[in-house]
Amino acid sequence: MSSNLMPDRSKLYLFIIWEKSRNKSDQILEDLKNKFIIRDVYEVKWSKENFLNNLKRFYGQSLPDAQQKAELCGTGPFLLVLISDPNPKFANIKVVFERDLVNSNVHDCKVKYREWIGKDFTVHSTVSDNETDHNLTLLFGKNSHDLEKELPMKWTGEIKRMESDLIGHNGWKDMKELLYVLNGTTNYVILRNFEGMPEEFDYRDVDMLADEEKLAFVINKDFSMKGGNTRSFEAKVGDKQVIFNPNYIGDHYYDIKWERDILKRRGFHPNGFYMPSKEDYFYTLLYHVIFHKRKGITPNKISDKYKKTLNDLSKDLKINSITEKTFDDFHKSKKLLEKYMAKMSYRNSSTFQYKITHNESTRLAKVAISIARTQGIVILLIAIKDKIKTIIK
Repeated sequence: MSSNLMPDRSKLYLFIIWEKSRNKSDQILEDLKNKFIIRDVYEVKWSKENFLNNLKRFYGQSLPDAQQKAELCGTGPFLLVLISDPNPKFANIKVVFERDLVNSNVHDCKVKYREWIGKDFTVHSTVSDNETDHNLTLLFGKNSHDLEKELPMKWTGEIKRMESDLIGHNGWKDMKELLYVLNGTTNYVILRNFEGMPEEFDYRDVDMLADEEKLAFVINKDFSMKGGNTRSFEAKVGDKQVIFNPNYIGDHYYDIKWERDILKRRGFHPNGFYMPSKEDYFYTLLYHVIFHKRKGITPNKISDKYKKTLNDLSKDLKINSITEKTFDDFHKSKKLLEKYMAKMSYRNSSTFQYKITHNESTRLAKVAISIARTQGIVILLIAIKDKIKTIIK
């Protein structure tokens, strides 16, 4: 490949040569130089006390055993190589838990380097834009778009030293920092009550929808905690302990078709985070106040706070059939929601019929396996206990 080729600014990838594979560093760097454009190389050192947690957060639920990974790859400084591929070849394939547009050039090199070393998973690489964004945002605290602006067009040959754990390992400076990292790592929306974010919000109740449980690893959930709700978790943000309530596709918080549509139609708020479209915000909020059972809330009654939000949204959406008094009538509000859901082919996910037709037992088995692998048997048993309590209620 000609060294005069200019890198494609939208196609940045990274390779990690873990400590125990560094005896092959020169050979790998030479091969990368011949096939791609090396932009920069770092020697990264994670602290011993945070190394396992860094691995858990970096790989998320795809890593069944962080200790085993550390023993295989080593816990010393590793090489991080940033490259651009001027001639990428793409294929839409499933990677771990999701489908993505994969660069086969990079993927093939990763496989080859592992064969050189003789063990699986001893060299890591990103193979898609989404994966690169995720990895770089955690490693540098900057997404690929912002970091790329700072990179040289071509590596000078100097290996830079970087001694830093993943961003957020010791809490978050503020909500703005956390939201920036989530934007680069996770497909999510904040479902409601986000109007004052990132400065003002209910830090005891941040309701979210995400496509997978990577969100909890990114925010840095403490998986060693026992008891309580195993889905909700706390994280230190500024001087507050913020409680996050994530829901994932397949949890059936809403109809799974609706959950996918919410993420597909999401919009970017001017204050720097993802939110539902106005239509989804209106109808998911209406669904929430009608079908989601909440402690301390009067049944068959919509709070004044949510009446105002729903009225404001209905005006923006120009729903002429709605008046100031519509949400005073719970049953009329329910009929309005059910009419919309019928039109969109969305179903009430809390009904027994829905759970049977969506094979709830199979889903729960998959969730149980995931929890056992990533969080341990103790946490799984706590989750089962909580689920039984929910069913009884």
